Amino acid sequence: MRSLEIVDAHNKYRIKTLNLQASENYLSHNVRWALASDMASRYSMVFDATVHGEFVHNAYGGTRFQEKITNLASELASEIFKFSYANPKPISGHVAAMAVLLALSGKGDKIMAIPPELGGYDGYSQGYLPDMFGLKFIPLHIQNGRFVDTDSIMDSKPKLIILGASYITFPYNLKEVIEVAQDIKAHVVYDASHVLGLIPGGFQEWIEECDVVYGSTHKSYPGPQGGIILTNHREIHEAIERNLTWRVQDNYHTNRVAALAVSLEEFKPVSLIYWSRVKENSKTLATKLHSLGIEIMYPHDFTESHQILVDISSLKSKFGISAVQFGEMLEENGIIVDRVGRIGTAELTWKGYVPQDMEKIGEMIYRAIQGDDVSHLVQDMAEKWDGKTLGNL
Repeated sequence: MRSLEIVDAHNKYRIKTLNLQASENYLSHNVRWALASDMASRYSMVFDATVHGEFVHNAYGGTRFQEKITNLASELASEIFKFSYANPKPISGHVAAMAVLLALSGKGDKIMAIPPELGGYDGYSQGYLPDMFGLKFIPLHIQNGRFVDTDSIMDSKPKLIILGASYITFPYNLKEVIEVAQDIKAHVVYDASHVLGLIPGGFQEWIEECDVVYGSTHKSYPGPQGGIILTNHREIHEAIERNLTWRVQDNYHTNRVAALAVSLEEFKPVSLIYWSRVKENSKTLATKLHSLGIEIMYPHDFTESHQILVDISSLKSKFGISAVQFGEMLEENGIIVDRVGRIGTAELTWKGYVPQDMEKIGEMIYRAIQGDDVSHLVQDMAEKWDGKTLGNL
């Protein structure tokens, strides 16, 4: 197969599937159009400073509309997420994390973050970002996926506390964390990579009190792959901006920023209700799966986010399969999940699927791991989707 044939085959394949991957969402036609626009070929680098002895506004010519769309993306993000400053330039959530770490910590400082064994992001572990920047990583312990151990923060006295995780089903006791951080003069930042789309609807109380909120723009939030950084502090915003030029990145891909701006315009009208719809779908699907014997973590309330965490040990004991096999059996039937036992409802919610659909999908999942062929049911449900999203209904 030639390259365009492979791309075409992928598109035709995925349109017939139901995507329940927790790290992915769906881009509308208009967002894709912006992503593939002429801006994908162009550079823009605003300085408004003296460079090599001469004042330079932008290092490149022909950038008037690129600058305009970048400013618009910042304005829309500030309005939707309720922060004074929004930087849409990071090309990924990981790059956003790098810029924040450089702005708020220095060599030898201690940082605390949720460790991978408790669902945290691997990048904050000692062998990764802390090693790069000469930081000391200290595990931040949580209970039941939601309650941060503030006593350990007080005992460790870190310079920086990072909340947020790869496995995130509930909001944290953020008010308590912020109060402790103020006592020890530590910064609190929130990696909202997974829950960015849920924040405007109220998923995490007190989030506006964090020094910085940052993350990916393509998981629960239905935007292009990339990152964003939000803060209410001008000096932090300026420090982060410095780190995004010739430090953690160079060109910031204005086509991606343009696509983000389009997605923000689409998201704005439903930003306050999206979390409630995601949560309703997640709880419905989790309840259905659990009732069928596919045990879900944190029974009774299960989740407040787009994520559902399958109890991997119960898969082995009750169905004789691993998390990897669980994912493979579902994919054979056209249901896409990752290979670590996470199920996500963000994309289907953005496409307009409702709790009644989640009930049917739960039944399909159960039958699929029992060995039944439900691919025709999956394809029928996928192909009935009319191509619209919540943002353009």
